[in-house]
Amino acid sequence: MNNKKRKFSIPHTYTIIFCIILFMTILTWIVPSGVFDTMETDDGRTVVIPGTYHEVESNPQGIDDFFTSPIKGIIDAAETIAFVLIVGGAFGVINSTGAIEAGIGKATKIFGRKELFIIPLCMILFGLGGTTFGMCEETLPFYMIFIPLMMALGYDSLTGLSIVYIGAAAGTCASTVNPFSVGLAQSLAELPPGSGIVYRGIIWVIMMTVSIAFVIMYARRVKKIPEASTVYALDQINREKLQKDSSNVKKFTKRDGAVLLVFGVGMAVMVWGVLAKGWYTQEISMIFMMIGVFGGIAGGLKQDEIADAFIAGSKDLIYAALVIGLARAIIIIAQDGKIIDTILNAAAGMLGGLPKTIFINLMLIIQNIICFFVPSSSGHAALTIPIMAPLADLVGVSRQNIITAYQFGTGITSFITPTNGVLMASLTMAGIPWTKFLKFVLPLIIVLWVIGAVALTIGLQIFPT
Repeated sequence: MNNKKRKFSIPHTYTIIFCIILFMTILTWIVPSGVFDTMETDDGRTVVIPGTYHEVESNPQGIDDFFTSPIKGIIDAAETIAFVLIVGGAFGVINSTGAIEAGIGKATKIFGRKELFIIPLCMILFGLGGTTFGMCEETLPFYMIFIPLMMALGYDSLTGLSIVYIGAAAGTCASTVNPFSVGLAQSLAELPPGSGIVYRGIIWVIMMTVSIAFVIMYARRVKKIPEASTVYALDQINREKLQKDSSNVKKFTKRDGAVLLVFGVGMAVMVWGVLAKGWYTQEISMIFMMIGVFGGIAGGLKQDEIADAFIAGSKDLIYAALVIGLARAIIIIAQDGKIIDTILNAAAGMLGGLPKTIFINLMLIIQNIICFFVPSSSGHAALTIPIMAPLADLVGVSRQNIITAYQFGTGITSFITPTNGVLMASLTMAGIPWTKFLKFVLPLIIVLWVIGAVALTIGLQIFPT
């Protein structure tokens, strides 16, 4: 007899989604069918008309509908999935040139001994990566640069980890044009990706300023009193392992500068197109395709190397792409079963009477919780936005505010959740237990959450219905 207790583990994201699809299929046999009348706005969005809900003949979904819904979901989300894969491919090419790593490495060498500059400068660089393309896995090579550097300058391993991780995570939390979170969510909500960029840019400045100040204050305390370090005992054990040679960082070349120029110009053109020309998913995909092709050429890659790097980058996002299709299957079942409007009507009835400030911050808390179970920002958006966006219409809240609630929800939870694979990999590389990191970063998380809640409240005035 095996007396060992089975350790609880969170189900795979795909398992969670399939369970929700099954649950939604069962609901079509229980929940009354009904629909809202809809209308198309001047900007091309299809919105529900409050007060027009009425019951219709039921259409319960069967076992065949359950198993065909993922295929229908992938077909229905084809444009969004293609967008994600193209963006992933473009970044695969840019990353394969090593230009981003070389650029940050160059900045580190220039300011490496200028302690007043290195923390804010490098955190801003990582924050820019986070806000523009959700810099995540790309941070992993930098821990073995910054941890030894910070320890050599009299700080600790947690300072080195924080420069990289908190910089990128805070930037991602305050995403402006990140195509994998805010851009995708806006597309799903039928809003132009990149809209509201000035508002989100201000939030990025605030969150980055707070995060940089937090790390600087900790670093100064550790420099003055080394024993005050959260990881003082661990650093004494791990010092030899962590202070290994980091001289193998790619040397910055003119080609790297050319690649970064292509990337910067491409992002600038994308923002201009969104704001001035009303570009949408197809045009933005075009820009990323051009960034990948011209970035690869500027980086000196051969045609087959560009193609292979593009394929590898797209392959890295197959997981997210399938999550988008599977999550859309939930909506397909609810729509075909004609219960999605019934659910929205009930939710609007419960939440519509709440003050809008309470409603939007309740959305933030809900998104915080969902992110723990669905840590993929793309999958999280695909799962929640198609439901939350029309709900916002019914309660009189702008869809932009729902996007912002999602943005803070996924960003803040991913900051600390153990279901975030990059966080756990980063902590493993630094030799820092998750519990110690959580204790260290929790005050910052609380402040960022409050900033998010205040920003959402102000956003109610900036983005009226």
